[in-house]
Order: sequence, then structure tokens, then C-alpha cells
Amino acid sequence: MPTLEWIGKNKVINHHLDIPYQVLEEKYTFNKSETSGNKIIKGDNLAALKSLLPEYEGKIKCIYIDPPYNTGNEKWCYNDNVNDPKIKKWLGEVVGKEGEDLSRHDKWLCMMYPRLKLLQKLLSDDGAIFISIDDNEQANLKLICDEIFGASNFISELIVQSNSAKNNANYVSITHEYMMVYSKNINQIEKYWQVKKRNVAEFKKRANLLVKNKLSLDEISEELRQLIKYPRFFDFDHYVYADEKGPFHPADLTAPGSKKFFDIIHPITKKPCKTGIRGWGFDEGTIQQLIKDKKIQFGSDDTIIPRLKKYLYDGETQLPKSVLFFDTQSTTKWIKANKFDFPFPKPLELLEYIFEMFGGDKSIILDSFSGSGTTAHAVLKVNKKDGGNRKFILVEMEDYAEEITAERVRRVINGYSDVEGTGGDFTFYELGARLLDENGNLNETVSTEKIRNYIWYMETHTNLPAEKTPDSSYYLGTNRDTAYYFAYEKGKLTDLNYDLLAQIKTKADNYVIYADTCTLSETELIRYNISFRKIPRDITKL
Repeated sequence: MPTLEWIGKNKVINHHLDIPYQVLEEKYTFNKSETSGNKIIKGDNLAALKSLLPEYEGKIKCIYIDPPYNTGNEKWCYNDNVNDPKIKKWLGEVVGKEGEDLSRHDKWLCMMYPRLKLLQKLLSDDGAIFISIDDNEQANLKLICDEIFGASNFISELIVQSNSAKNNANYVSITHEYMMVYSKNINQIEKYWQVKKRNVAEFKKRANLLVKNKLSLDEISEELRQLIKYPRFFDFDHYVYADEKGPFHPADLTAPGSKKFFDIIHPITKKPCKTGIRGWGFDEGTIQQLIKDKKIQFGSDDTIIPRLKKYLYDGETQLPKSVLFFDTQSTTKWIKANKFDFPFPKPLELLEYIFEMFGGDKSIILDSFSGSGTTAHAVLKVNKKDGGNRKFILVEMEDYAEEITAERVRRVINGYSDVEGTGGDFTFYELGARLLDENGNLNETVSTEKIRNYIWYMETHTNLPAEKTPDSSYYLGTNRDTAYYFAYEKGKLTDLNYDLLAQIKTKADNYVIYADTCTLSETELIRYNISFRKIPRDITKL
């Protein structure tokens, strides 16, 4: 498999392992609910992604990110401490605008690589990541994603057409971007994603308006062609006309070679309807059910052959298309109408489409380049639409994380202008202190509960059990016939001795016990199947 090399790669390929683990500090919860699991995190996304590992490793079903496109016009920086002097120089410089400035691409790759490594760890085995990008880094992104996620886990590179009013191309008017899609494990992901046919409301509104205004069928056809010429709508060749019941296309119920001749009774004349020369395309039971479901279009009397009335949206699904069209201006107008100062927001409809298409209605959706909060907006809208319980996690490092990102989510939840609120809630976090200082010692400003969660995760890679037991306060839990104890007290030394053993009430095949010191002999440890972990020496760094 071809791999991409760039200056500085050897310094960042495992850089995610060197990032210190920081705890998440809860600042407030908006519209607090017992079901809350939504998070908005302010802080550098590399550190934040690492802070999410103890709770979310392998549990994120859907990741969407819209990283910097590296156009040369963006103001972004890579602010992690990579100690190689060359990388310090590159990553400390302002991104250049020159198209041939290769250090600009080196810099972008150094920023993206460790973040993608952590995102891959967070993604569930049956999950997928969607990455928006344009021509500036599309080729580079494909190669590093092949390396990190595996070329065999590549799903598709979608073309996302846009109708952006701003286009500064010199030679070709660029009207599309890309969306790279990878799975964590292609063998565990759903092979056929089914998406609901979209924009039905717009179809019905426009079609009914056309009928109401008594336009000719030719005029209606042209209007509909304009409505549905992009892939976000449906094939206009299957659409003939509309009536007051909504848009549909008629299809003759007869089928070539059919021998299914039986009577369909006209609802008004009560006489058998004309069948045509081929009979009906379905058996009698199916036809009767279609009539009951009001999916048969009858003529004015029994002399007209009934037809199958196929609505553009009738709970039907289709495979997602590789070329998509979504209006980038609608989200921009929303941002401006709500007086937010934020350029190039993500298309809301596009994210709704993704979250409806993939992940299910109980999935966790992560966006570590969250910007104005469009991902949360889309999750809340889709939940309201289908009654789902998707959760979002947003990470934003800029100061506007509170005044724009979180504020937008508040307005979506509560409602704005004449738009009804979606309901929902979220908790706002900031990156807190390092759990282990530069010397590897436990930071006593960090709560004991957060330290216990960390220790348990590093031992088992699972979440710390919430249930309490009558065991010692040092008891963490039992995993795979091993009981874990963390004998830690701030400002006080703990010793693994017979007094501590006397507190243990859980029966297990093996025991892992953390303490500051141990006065039991090696023979005694073996006798009781105890593995001693010295604090802080044996605390594994994440």
C-alpha cells in the first residue's frame, strides 16, 4: 500500500501517545435532564480527544469533522509541543498562501495525523467517520486515512455539490467539495445504508402551489425539474404530475405477460374497473391492501384504468448517492439572522442527511472541529423528527465555544424566531488539570473519583461500574475474574498489608491492588494471587 511521507512525520506518527491526559471539568449543564449525555468541550481537540478515551474508546458510532481546508486564507495553528526544532519552526509560522509552499502541507499533515489516530481509537467497530475536505488536501487526506484506518476500510469519497455564492477560482468555477468516508471495521459495518428520500415537504409545498395556481402540466414539469435536478431530490423522470393529495407518479398496475385478471371495484360507481390487456401487476390480496392503504389512484369512473399511486416519500428508502447537493447558504443565512459572526458554517441539511442515514437513533456522534455547532443543531433536529435519542459531543478550542457554539445550541433547544425548539440539553466542559504531572506523580488537585475512573480504564479499557458494593472504599470493581483495588488517599501514604487485606470482601481468582507501599512478602503476594501496583510508579500513562 502506498504511504505518504512528509517532513516531520517521524515526530508525529506516535505523538498522540505523548499528549498528557487532562481531566474534563464540568462548568454547567443547560436545561438539565436525567438523560443528558450531550457534551460541548472547550479546549484543544487533541487533548480533548485523549480526555474522552476513558469513557468513549470504541463507542462512537459516527464521527463528522470539518477540519481546516488549508486554503492559505485560514487562521489556524498547531499548538502542540513537538520538540523537533524543524517542526517547531513550521508549526509556529502563519500558514502561507502560496500554492507551492510545501511547508504548508507538511504543517497540515502534522496537525491532522495524531488527531485522526485518536479518532480511530474512539470509533466503534461498526462505526464510520465522515471528513469534509476540498482540493487543497484531499489527496493527502486519502493517503493518511488509508494508513490510519486501513485502505480496506475505505467506504467512499462523496462529492458534495454546493451553490456557494463566493467562488474565487481563477480557471474553473469550483462548485463541489469532498467527503471522505471510512469505517473502523468494514466487516462489521452495515453493508447497505438506507436513507429516507428527502425534501418531501418542499416537494409537496411547491407541487400543491403549482396545482392551486392551475399551471399547465408543462409548467409543472419544468418547475419540478428545477426542484429535483440535484441528487438531494429524486429522479424527475419518475414524476409526472401532482394533485391535491400531494406529489406522486402514476404507474400502470398491469405488467407484461401477467395472467392476473380479477375485478377492482371502483369506489364511486361500484363497477369493475377497466383492466387493460395485461391484467394486474400484483395478486388480489396485495391490490386490496394497496386500496386499503390509499395507494391506488382511481379515475373519475370505472372506464379509466386504476394506477399505483407512488408518493415520493412513503417510508421508502434508497442507497445514498455518491454525489450530493446541499444548500450551503441556508446555514449561513441562519447564522447571520441570529447575529453570529462565523464564516463558512457546515450545511445543516448535509449533516441531517448523514445522521439519518448512518448510526441509528441511539448513536453517539462526535465532532472535534465543531465550529458554530452545526453538528449539534442537526442531531437535535433529527432527534425531534424521528424521536431518536442520539447524543452529540462537540469540541471547540476557540473562545467562541461559549458565545457562539454553546449559544447556538441553546437557541436550537429553546426555539428561535418562529421556529419551535427541539428540546434537549448539554453539559459544557473545559479541559482541566493534568492527571499526572511532568514527573509522573498524581496531581492532588484532581478529584479521587476521576483518578479512580482513569485507573480502572487503564486496567480494563471499560467504564468504571457505577454500582456500590459493601466492599472496601478502595474497591474499583471486578473484570474477568480479577478484582481491582486502588488504595489512594490525598496527603497520606497507603500500605498493602494485612490490615488492608482484611478490608477485602470480594471473592476473585486474582487481585490487582494499588498502594504507595507494600509490606507483604513476594511469597504472600503469590499465595493470595495479588499483583501489587506501586503508586505512582506503576500507573500507566494513557
